[in-house]
Amino acid sequence: MILLGLPGTLSKCIFRLSLIFLVMATPARGQYEDQYVSYADFYSCLAPYGQWIQEPQYGYVWAPAVEGDFRPYYTNGKWVMSEYGNLWASDYPWGWAAFHYGRWTYDTYYGWLWIPGDTWAPAWVKWRADDGVFGWAPLGPGTSENVSTKCPADWWVFLPQRYIYHDQYYRYWNGPGNNSKYLKSTRPVNNTFDHRGTTYITGPGMSQVKQATGGPVQVYRVRDSKSRNMRMHNDEVKLFKPGKIAPTVPGSGEDPYPADVVVAPYPLKEPQGVNDDPTHEVPFRQEMLTKRNTPHIVPGTGINPTAEPERRANRTDNNPYEWDVSRQVKQDPKPPAEPKPAAKQPPKPAPGRKAKPGKQGNEKPAAPAREGATTPAPRETKR
Repeated sequence: MILLGLPGTLSKCIFRLSLIFLVMATPARGQYEDQYVSYADFYSCLAPYGQWIQEPQYGYVWAPAVEGDFRPYYTNGKWVMSEYGNLWASDYPWGWAAFHYGRWTYDTYYGWLWIPGDTWAPAWVKWRADDGVFGWAPLGPGTSENVSTKCPADWWVFLPQRYIYHDQYYRYWNGPGNNSKYLKSTRPVNNTFDHRGTTYITGPGMSQVKQATGGPVQVYRVRDSKSRNMRMHNDEVKLFKPGKIAPTVPGSGEDPYPADVVVAPYPLKEPQGVNDDPTHEVPFRQEMLTKRNTPHIVPGTGINPTAEPERRANRTDNNPYEWDVSRQVKQDPKPPAEPKPAAKQPPKPAPGRKAKPGKQGNEKPAAPAREGATTPAPRETKR
C-alpha cells in the first residue's frame, strides 16, 4: 500500500492504523455469543410453532404444537458428545431455544410446557447410570441453574449404554414401565462443566461412553451460527447460541411480551406424570383449537395445527415409543398391513400344443357370461 504525496513516516502510520482497523472489524470467534438477544426473540421466534401462555407463577410459558406423546430431549433429535459435554442436537426449528435455555414441566391440563431461561447449556437435563444403562430427564422448575425439583419417574428415559449415540436410539427404549426399577439401581451422574460462569451437568464422560460402546467417540466442536437451524458437518455442530438473553428491551421501559398470548385458565401445578397414550389430546390444546375464534380468546391466538405437517412412514416394529427422527413426527402406531398374495399365473403351454379352454388361473372374464352359455374353444393357429 503506497500513499502518494505523504511523507514516509506518516504513510507508515496510516498503513498500520488501517491494519488495526481491519483486524478489529473482522468477526472473532464467539462474537455471535455477545450479540444482543432478548426475551422478545423467544416470543417472536417460537410463536409460529405453539402458544404462549401468561401464567401467574412463571410468567410467560410456551406450549409447543406437537404430537400428544412428544417428550423433550427424546423426540426428533439425538445426543452427541461435544466439547462442552453431552449436547442435545434437535431437529425442531425452535430447538435452539427450548432445549438449550430454560426448563420443562408437564401438566395434565397443558401438556409439556417450556419455561424460558436466560443461560445457554448443551442441555438442561439430569443423568443417571449403572453398569448397563444411561438415563436422563429434563430439569423441571428449580431454584438455581443446576438444581431441580424432583420430577415424576416417567419423565426418565433409560437406554442400554451402547446405544446412547445411536442414530436410531428410540428403538431401544420400551417406555417408562421399568423406570422405577432403574431409579433404584442407578446412581446420579454429577459430572459438571463451567461455561462462562455457568455450571451444568454434562452427563456421562467420554471415557465412560467409550468403554460402554466399545469404540471411539466423536467429540464435536460447537460453533456459533447466525442461523437458528442447527447444522452438523464433519466434527462441528453449528447452532445459534447467544451467551446471555436480556430480560428487558433497553430503552423500552417495560418488559417484552408475546404478541399473541392467552391467560392461563388454571395455574400450573407441581410437575406431573406424563400421559403416553398416543391418541390423548391435552385439554388445553383441544380447547384452544375449538375456542380460538370465540370472544373469550384473544383474536389471532391458538396453536397453529399446520405448524408441523404430518408425514407417515412405515414402522419397523411394534414399539409404541419408536420415533422417526428424520421426519419430526411419530410413526404410525399400527404395523403395516401384509401385502395380499399375487394371483397365480397359469403355466405357459409347451411349444406346438394348444392351450386348454376355460378361465386362465384366477383371472376374471372380460365380460359376464350369460346363463347357460359356454366358453368357445380357441381356434388352432396354422403354422
